[in-house]
Amino acid sequence: MYTHPNAVRYHEHPIKILRYSAKNVWLLIFSLLRSLRFYPFSIQNLIDWGKGAWFDLLIAALIICFSTFRWYCCSYFFDEDSIHAQSGIFLKQEIEIPFSKIMASVEEHPFYLRSFHAVRLKISTASGNLSESNMSLILYDHDLWRLRPHIAILYGNDGETTAYHTSAWRVFLFSALFSSSSSGAIYVAILFFQGEQVVSELLEEFQARELLEDATERASAIFVGVPRIGLTVGIVILVLWLLSFFRNMLRYANFRICFVGSFYSIHIGLLNRRHFHLRETAIVFTDLRQNLIMKLFGMVSLHIRCPGYGSRRDTLPVLIPLVSKRSSWEILEKFHVSPKLEAPIVQAKSKLRFLWSFVWPPVISILVTLVAQMIATWLFPAFRVGIHFFGFMYLLPLSWFLLVRVVSMFHQSIAMDQEKVQMHFSRGFIFHTITVSRENIVRMDIRQTPLQKHYGLCHLYLVCNGPRQQRFKLIALSEKQARRMMQELEAATSGC
Repeated sequence: MYTHPNAVRYHEHPIKILRYSAKNVWLLIFSLLRSLRFYPFSIQNLIDWGKGAWFDLLIAALIICFSTFRWYCCSYFFDEDSIHAQSGIFLKQEIEIPFSKIMASVEEHPFYLRSFHAVRLKISTASGNLSESNMSLILYDHDLWRLRPHIAILYGNDGETTAYHTSAWRVFLFSALFSSSSSGAIYVAILFFQGEQVVSELLEEFQARELLEDATERASAIFVGVPRIGLTVGIVILVLWLLSFFRNMLRYANFRICFVGSFYSIHIGLLNRRHFHLRETAIVFTDLRQNLIMKLFGMVSLHIRCPGYGSRRDTLPVLIPLVSKRSSWEILEKFHVSPKLEAPIVQAKSKLRFLWSFVWPPVISILVTLVAQMIATWLFPAFRVGIHFFGFMYLLPLSWFLLVRVVSMFHQSIAMDQEKVQMHFSRGFIFHTITVSRENIVRMDIRQTPLQKHYGLCHLYLVCNGPRQQRFKLIALSEKQARRMMQELEAATSGC
């Protein structure tokens, strides 16, 4: 390990001490929860509380002291070519990242750090299958400004800036279209896992069960004939969807993007303001996404795949939240991507006579649901209304999925030219148009059933490079064209 002899070392912001204490934060929480019991405040109640909680407070103080010592032992410094971060007390670890290898960086300005003039800086390189950043520091604002001129991706002064601002109504529609009850449920589950006792006490304090029962009672007066359990489930789903919607609104509010020469800067967030700085060469591929409603109205959401942006599962790698399909073509040109490959050497498209390959999953699921509903009604006639209601609620997303698969059959295609591969396909309820350079395709696989082999069909799988390798599936393509694509890709690889 080489350390520059004249380097000026800096410590991170002292608020990092709390981050080091996070693993044992439950000790602090329980001590604080006990302090809520001596209201109304009096000196005697405070003394009595101290007598009962002195050991917990001693442990908490030792944790903070150890975290403070750990913070003091950690430092960072930078020179003309690279940035270094050193951590550890007895076993020292030093990370060195050359400035030229930085592919992406993130400045996070959450509201609780802004009050202390602190910022979280995350730096990522193209170093393999990493979902998290290579280096994460909590700095003073002035230290970040001191560091900024040394990192071109943060400074970005080699070209004129062109900014795209996304209007509030587009962010509103984007949040509504990409929100789901499942993501809201995941968020609630994370809260329970991280602080089950605290969350349970808060729900009890706000009388969540009583509120749900009251809402069900009011809804039953409006939706006459609908089972109460169905109304309760519907209210829970709606609340979870609203939770996901408001999270997306806070996350993607004030969205704007700047093109600064060979760098891109994305600014998003309301409570947690985040600035993503990306190098042009870090982008693996562009991804135009649509759901069925967006497809009907000619709207798309432009996403990208690159290190450091969208690597976390709670953040979509959005470049433009919502824009008309025709307007997206102008933006794609800045990434040297055309909306359609002009001179493909190989291309394949799905055919109508192979519709069954697309629709069999939802069709079989619908048939199984109908049969299960009939059997349940025959076995439990007293619960006929509830069984029919839940069967109908389950058939709704399946029917929507069937419609998506039918549209996907007309939408799916793949084309390859000398430099890029462009895929049109659907995954789940979302339609994708991905344009990726041939050099970023790691592998192509062909899979067939005996019946597909008889008709000369196959499923084509493409694995693309990135922070996490992703695999994309195209259904019922011509085996001849798929094998030709594989040969073209192998020839290009062997030629290198």
